[in-house]
Amino acid sequence: MNIRNSSKAIIMNSDGDKILLTKNRDREGFFYLCPGGGQEHGETLHEALKKRMFGRGRIPN
Repeated sequence: MNIRNSSKAIIMNSDGDKILLTKNRDREGFFYLCPGGGQEHGETLHEALKKRMFGRGRIPN
């Protein structure tokens, strides 16, 4: 089994009463995760998070 680091973000609105989550589904049903993703070789966790959050047309920076 390979182990891979990942970075996640906790993003809340200014009132602190809502949090951004991704809705995912597998064969057992729906589940929610904080946004983020895996760390590539040679990449810092901060770089990995920025790539997942701001890359590929996700959140404008």
